[in-house]
Amino acid sequence: MKKLKLLFATAVISTTLGITAFAGEWKQNATGWWYQNDNGTYPMNGLKEIDHTWYYFDKTGYMKTGWYQFQNGWFGFADSGACMNPCDYNTLMPIGGPYEGWIEYSGSAEATVSDLANGSVVYYNNRYWSDPNAYQETVVYYHDVAPEPVQDRYGLADMK
Repeated sequence: MKKLKLLFATAVISTTLGITAFAGEWKQNATGWWYQNDNGTYPMNGLKEIDHTWYYFDKTGYMKTGWYQFQNGWFGFADSGACMNPCDYNTLMPIGGPYEGWIEYSGSAEATVSDLANGSVVYYNNRYWSDPNAYQETVVYYHDVAPEPVQDRYGLADMK
C-alpha cells in the first residue's frame, strides 16, 4: 500500500511540474515594441498592467512613450514604456495628472497651503500635483568636494 501511495504522489508531482507556464512576451520590430499575450492576442488602445507595471498601447498595439492626455488626465510614460504616474490606492490603476509633465506633490502641510495659493500646486483626482519646473534649485554639497590632488603620493608613503 505504501508503494502505491508513493507511486501516486510521484505521478502527481511529475504532472504538476511538467505543466508549462504560459505568459506573454515582449516583441519588437522596426516600428516599435508590442506585447503578445499567451493566447496570441495583444493589447490595443489602452493601458495594460504587465508584471506590476502599467504600459500604454496605441490602436495598432504598439507601446508608446511620452505624455498622453486621456479622459481622466495626463499620463507620462518613460523611455521603457513604464507609466510614471502614481497609482490609486484602491484600484491600483494609474491616476491622471492635471497637466502635461506635472508630478505628484509631497510637500509639508504649510508648503501645500502656500503652493496652492500661488498656483504651483493643484488638487486633481484626489491627489496634489506640482509643476516640476516650479522647484528647480541647485544644491551644493560642500563636504563632497575633493581636496587638492596630492602630487607625489608615493613620497608621502615612503614607497618609491
